[in-house]
Amino acid sequence: MRESPYLRRLSWQLLGVLILAVVLGVTGPFGTYGRLDLGSRLVFFAAVGAVTWLAVALLAAWLGGVEPIDRWPVYVRMTLVGLLAAILSTAAVIVVHGWISWPIPWRAFAEIYPDNAFLTVVLSVLVGLSVEQRLHARADAERARVAELPQAGPDFFRRIPPALGRDLLALEMEDHYLRIHTAVGSDLILLRLRDALTELDPSRGRQVHRSWWVADGAVTTSERAGARSLLVLRNGLKVPVSKSFRDQAREMGWLS
Repeated sequence: MRESPYLRRLSWQLLGVLILAVVLGVTGPFGTYGRLDLGSRLVFFAAVGAVTWLAVALLAAWLGGVEPIDRWPVYVRMTLVGLLAAILSTAAVIVVHGWISWPIPWRAFAEIYPDNAFLTVVLSVLVGLSVEQRLHARADAERARVAELPQAGPDFFRRIPPALGRDLLALEMEDHYLRIHTAVGSDLILLRLRDALTELDPSRGRQVHRSWWVADGAVTTSERAGARSLLVLRNGLKVPVSKSFRDQAREMGWLS
């Protein structure tokens, strides 16, 4: 979640929200022009806008890593994000309005939520489609870059940043990104785990979790954490083994 594309450059995103808040504060839509003065309108739209945007960004980042929601079409997933975010933004409308002007009773929540949810869903879907388009463009550029490299060895190794070396230990899926773990360190690239596995020779390792692949020779021992099985790698990293991949881990001799 910490590397989600929805959370990248968040400060710049909030700056855009504040600029929009100024526009709304000056124009006074939704009946606010007659009810609130300019200063109150600016505070109202800035506070509600920031809460709404943060709710959308955080929910999009979180749900993007939840199975099976992460495999839903983006417009369906972001509709759910908008509906959930509207709960927080509607509460923000009531709280902020009561703070800067007169209180709105909480029983009005059901009246405010539908209109607020419509706007928040539209915003969420537009954001989701924009992020997906940007990610696809970056992925196409990465594929073009890799295609131009000399064809030597497994395709995937051409994607590893040179600073990480070639002692590959594990791959970890993080939303739309893939974290490459080597003996030197780790870094992110824009690639799905399933796409990385098509480029890796099956003899080089095994997938042990829907979000993890481990290289042959990377495991030093295994341990239990309650009902979970963990593989301990040469660099100290602990990798979870899910039930559906436990047999593959046993085949490699990683689990008893």
